[in-house]
Amino acid sequence: MDYSIGIEVLTIGEMDTKAGSYELSFALLLTSDEIDFTKCPPPSEWIFTNGYVTNMWGEITEPNFHKVNIQGVFYNQMDFRDYPFEVIELSIELGVLYPLTIENIQFSPNMEYSGDYIAAKYISGYNVGKVQVETGELETPFATFPHYSMTIPLSHDSVMVFMKKIFPVIILAGFGYSTFFMSPKILQDRITLLGAVFVAAIFFHTILLMGELPPIGYLTIADKIMITVYSVFTLTLISVLLQQRYANLVETGNKDFSIMYAATIDKKLIKSTPIIAIMLFMLLQFT
Repeated sequence: MDYSIGIEVLTIGEMDTKAGSYELSFALLLTSDEIDFTKCPPPSEWIFTNGYVTNMWGEITEPNFHKVNIQGVFYNQMDFRDYPFEVIELSIELGVLYPLTIENIQFSPNMEYSGDYIAAKYISGYNVGKVQVETGELETPFATFPHYSMTIPLSHDSVMVFMKKIFPVIILAGFGYSTFFMSPKILQDRITLLGAVFVAAIFFHTILLMGELPPIGYLTIADKIMITVYSVFTLTLISVLLQQRYANLVETGNKDFSIMYAATIDKKLIKSTPIIAIMLFMLLQFT
């Protein structure tokens, strides 16, 4: 028997990115030119290999058409390497119970009845991408079953992500970089400004950025940007510390020091800091 399967996603509920879970309700639609569903009913229970059903309702059965609404909680491995520009994939993995093995039942996708036109209107903060559907086989130690997979990609608007999560970091880096243009006579003020923006950057990184993610063992784009920003702060701090050290040597009579020499240190780092920061980000991004 061949079942032509379509899934129409009705609503996308609460998503927990830290647990990798999400709530979905959808209409499961079966069509077949060979099977009379009133005489040969489709399975009354479906197995979802990446979640579980919490409710089923609205069942309709006609000779060549069957429909049932399903609500459940599902799980998927979410990849945050591109965070905050990541694409979250919500998948539905559908199968059947024994003894409906691949020898007596097969699945084929019905794209006419597959989509997310209702769900796309109600999920806020995300852009819903093109639905992807695949059919195949699920091998187990005791039998092989037909398998149906549907994936819904969700993404944020890139411009809004940049303005909310990247632009503030650039502003903080700009404040740190601006200390190169401050007079060497006010080193204490420079240190105060650097300390303030450095603490703000750490707070933004750990609370606002990493607070949205589960414990992960790899660097995200946000991490790489923040490491680059930290390198800018480090170079500005090195400039201040060098000038402070030379000034202390002058006070003890061990070394000649002048404001012009201090300004030369700043001028060199003004040119080299952007180059070092860009090279560091490229190294992190492509290794």
